[in-house]
Amino acid sequence: MKQLFGLLFIGLIGLHSITALAAQAGLEEVIMGYPSRALTELPTHVALKNGFFRNEGLDVKLVQARSNILAAALASGSMGYISSVTTTLGGIMGGLPAKIIAGVTKNNPDFLMVRPEIRSFADLKGKKLAVSGFGGASHQRMLIVLTKNGINPSTDVTILSVGDARLRLEQLRAGSIDATVLTPPNNFIAERAGFRSLGSSSDLLPLPAIGVTTLERRLKEKPEEVKKVLRALLKGMRQMKERRNEAVTVAMEWLGLDKELAERSYDVMLPNYALDGRIDPASLQGSINQLNQHRGAGSKAITSADVLDFTLLEQVKKELKQ
Repeated sequence: MKQLFGLLFIGLIGLHSITALAAQAGLEEVIMGYPSRALTELPTHVALKNGFFRNEGLDVKLVQARSNILAAALASGSMGYISSVTTTLGGIMGGLPAKIIAGVTKNNPDFLMVRPEIRSFADLKGKKLAVSGFGGASHQRMLIVLTKNGINPSTDVTILSVGDARLRLEQLRAGSIDATVLTPPNNFIAERAGFRSLGSSSDLLPLPAIGVTTLERRLKEKPEEVKKVLRALLKGMRQMKERRNEAVTVAMEWLGLDKELAERSYDVMLPNYALDGRIDPASLQGSINQLNQHRGAGSKAITSADVLDFTLLEQVKKELKQ
């Protein structure tokens, strides 16, 4: 299995040539995985754009994949880090020896976007709803908003695993699905296309869905590499906050947005970033409780204390005087 996923990601990003170039430059290659193209990942892209990872001696490559693939790739060693906190929690419940070592978002301003003829949650009964992948953040947010509004996710609707936000938005436009959960800028893109929001799980339960997670083994074997990753990310967070216009430009270039859409998305997201890199254990516990309710046979119940390790983060913050 490890070799299979190693070959998969080598094929995806052409690691043979990348590794050679990185070696020539004296950089250490690091692969980081993320679930969806959205502003939740903006701090990492700001850090890349400003060369903060390269300044640390790292050649960071970002790979997008579905939640289940991210967990398997982290477990196999094909990826060093992944950003999906929810995916990591599910993996730990299944025995994955991983830790959440920093936060990127302390809450997700997500929106349940529906076809214009759907006016209420009752109208969702019998409809097709889409998430990025089962067990991931979009799936969890979907379950929260449905359950809190009187919809049984198991019997009242059909939930499909479709892929990232762009794919789900395309299927919404095509009429293949009736609703999906989207974060900025994709919820605003959907709004422009005439779709409606029925509400947000962020109004019901804070959900720290994006962060930095890695295997416990890496924390022990490569603590200096981990600190480099965290240092670059914290610098990216600070740059993103202090230089709004630059961050908006990065969002425009990366996601292909016009300025109005990028600015609107940035302003909605900014209060929701974990700018100091920390996740509130109580908020994370709320998310864990939701997963515990739906865990399958053989999964173990966990607490926030079982999954958080901010030891190296605090060391980096002291070095940066944050």
